[in-house]
Amino acid sequence: MIKKSIYILCTSLALGCSACDDWLTVVPETTLIADNLLETDEGILQVLDGAYVLAASNVYKPTGYLGGGGCVEEMADTWTKDNSSWANHEYDIDNSGVANTLDVMFMQIYKIINTLNPIIEACDKNKDKYREEYYNIVKGEALAFRACLHLDLIRIWGPMPKNINPSTEYLPYVIQNSIQNYQYYTFDKYMELLLRDLNEAEELLKKSDPIVTHVESSDWSDREAHFNYYGVLGLQARARLWMNDTEGAMRYAKMVIEAKGEDGTAVFTLATADNYVDRTFYPEHLCSINQDNFDYQQTGFANSQNLNSYNNRNYSTFVSDLFDGNVNDLRLKQQWSYLRSYTGQYVRITRKYDDMYPSNSSAARNMPLVRLAEMYLILMEVGTLEEANVAYETLCAARGVDYVALTENDRTDRVLMEWIRELIAEGQNFYTYKRFAVKRMLWQDAETADCGEEQYVLPLPPSERR
Repeated sequence: MIKKSIYILCTSLALGCSACDDWLTVVPETTLIADNLLETDEGILQVLDGAYVLAASNVYKPTGYLGGGGCVEEMADTWTKDNSSWANHEYDIDNSGVANTLDVMFMQIYKIINTLNPIIEACDKNKDKYREEYYNIVKGEALAFRACLHLDLIRIWGPMPKNINPSTEYLPYVIQNSIQNYQYYTFDKYMELLLRDLNEAEELLKKSDPIVTHVESSDWSDREAHFNYYGVLGLQARARLWMNDTEGAMRYAKMVIEAKGEDGTAVFTLATADNYVDRTFYPEHLCSINQDNFDYQQTGFANSQNLNSYNNRNYSTFVSDLFDGNVNDLRLKQQWSYLRSYTGQYVRITRKYDDMYPSNSSAARNMPLVRLAEMYLILMEVGTLEEANVAYETLCAARGVDYVALTENDRTDRVLMEWIRELIAEGQNFYTYKRFAVKRMLWQDAETADCGEEQYVLPLPPSERR
């Protein structure tokens, strides 16, 4: 559980404080943190909690920049957004609204990174002052957190995985706060640094994470709401798939799927009609961000978000388009409704976040970052055809869908649709479309241009352009 009493590491970022006027030119003097706070077990944990609070407030939340109601999901053409630059894939930096959103989204992600870097540095500087479990867990989580944020940055502002220029320097991988301009890296070097963070996080968390050791502690409760050991394995699989390391992606996906607890049962299980718990399919959360302060009824999810299909009020069209006509699909039955909106029109409403409501105190209320289903989808996409069908049959059984074997001829198209229907409204499908190099998204407006490099690679924010 995220602590309510925290120390926020960054009180502000210095904007426009140097000749280059970069968002990434962060003045250390504006980073206020007491030295003694980073020298104790309780202090270093409080600072880490501060990073989680920053992420929960505007980045990894259902309506956050990288959530199911933010602009990244909008770029996947999930929602009806009339004249939206994001849904139309028109990223004109001369448009003040676009420019401001790019600036703020970019800054907010790097702000969390600049919160994590002193934690990681302090862990090594003060290692002899911490109990071993605090060093291993706090540093492991901070490294994984930093890697996750950088992965999303490269998935948004970096190249399409099928069109990487080996000599282009795309983005900075920031491991130390500085007043100097940060170095931009090629895709390969950037991913090398990212995997280095994940590898060290995996090693540290394997030693002490209660989700592995089964040693209970009030300091380490609700491990699914943190970057725990299995969350790191899931991020390893996701990152390696993005960089076309299919062998590595499969290896880590299998490690998660095959993981067993002390009693020999699976650590994580796919959500079914009997065990889904909440509509985000909590039993599948490898890692997530706590959303105790989120009230879905105060957002567009409650009554106004509707699918951007050419006939969004037609029930049969929606079911046919997204669920291939499978009316018994658990995802359709539990995560979508056909309701009257606040305008009086009937629209398709996502129910994934319905349980995030103050009166629903029994719900986990976590925003999923990586779910078990993603590991099955990875095997379906890049495993042998036999492995793909074993994974697909298991997923179909959990979702209540009749299994029809994948073939080499239809595998790519059918697996793509499983990615879309599984992760829709979670802030992930823009990346799915980008990785598959899809020219026309499912509900893309007929008048918009086919998607290619210009649509899938966002321009750097005006304040960061070099």
